Amino acid sequence: MEKLLRVLHFVTGGFSGATKVAIDLVEAHNQIESTDNLLVLRRKKTTVAEKLTELEEKGIDYQIVTGKTHLATVHELKKLCEQWRPDILVAHGFPEHLLGRRAGLLAQVPYLVQVEHNSKERYTPWTRHQTRKLSKSTASIVAVSEGVAQVLSAQGLHAPIHAIPNGIDTTRFGGAHPVAVHQRPQDLIMVGRYAKSKDHVTLIESLQQLKQKGVTPTLTLVGSGRKRYQKQIHDLVARYELQDQVTFIEYSSEVEKLLRQHKVFVMSSRFEGLNLAVLEAMASGCIVVGSTAMGVKELIDDKSDGFLFPIGDSVALADILETVLSDPKNYQAFAHAAREKVLNHYDKKHITQAYYELFQSLLSNS
Repeated sequence: MEKLLRVLHFVTGGFSGATKVAIDLVEAHNQIESTDNLLVLRRKKTTVAEKLTELEEKGIDYQIVTGKTHLATVHELKKLCEQWRPDILVAHGFPEHLLGRRAGLLAQVPYLVQVEHNSKERYTPWTRHQTRKLSKSTASIVAVSEGVAQVLSAQGLHAPIHAIPNGIDTTRFGGAHPVAVHQRPQDLIMVGRYAKSKDHVTLIESLQQLKQKGVTPTLTLVGSGRKRYQKQIHDLVARYELQDQVTFIEYSSEVEKLLRQHKVFVMSSRFEGLNLAVLEAMASGCIVVGSTAMGVKELIDDKSDGFLFPIGDSVALADILETVLSDPKNYQAFAHAAREKVLNHYDKKHITQAYYELFQSLLSNS
């Protein structure tokens, strides 16, 4: 009888892109009879009941540990590991990959895996030292894109690095035949948490520049996050008197429906790992406009299946949006090419299989 593989995924409870990847992995691997999977969330202010209910509806076994202090998080996770006894602990994102691996070491989990979801994090010299030290006890490090793998390779880590690009459930987005972009009722949409790294400011600035030219597209902003930054964006919209154009949606369980209603998706990030929202928009048949940030630019072939603009350049972004919105039909081919790219290369079935094969290889090499 095949040994049951027990895998614990530890990730932020903020329901970021990293959380989404961890959920997808658990959900997919739950379909494999020889695996037992547990999702452990580090509590955040945005660990809300609606999102936990979604996990329950998907049949995902999850636990929540405290997020009050790093020491308390490690202590609770260590106890949970000792009770559940995973073969592999997969620690997603920063600082969870530090906290998770510390707890895993204390609980003597056989195999530790770090998943790096971003190309840039808030490392201090001390946390960088801890990352290198923990890598000596890490069985494998997964980068969510080739760009992230290059960044990790320059950090002097001791564990092998594998690039496994993020993916999405392509069956959820766009439907069998996405509506042509010029027939969609809404203009612009951005889906992303409120954080300075997402740079909503540049998008709002571009909207103001378009308004000065007499171009007034609608914009839907979907996401939650840092309240202070969220207020800054609300205030900026009010200052430019864009309230009639901008709709704020803090949480939606139907992002796929929203994407299908919009012509153009914008991602103005300053840095990413590999942006899932961009993939979802491409699969939904939107015309995608993204910054040249790592984790965005590698998804878009400029002026072939989307558009790129320099990070923080609201003028360039406004020019692209004005051009596209003047006649969206001219760029339907871009939307089609982007969708085909995602269907062929970024379906989550390929990604979850790659993780499963990695986990199996760790056990077989023991």
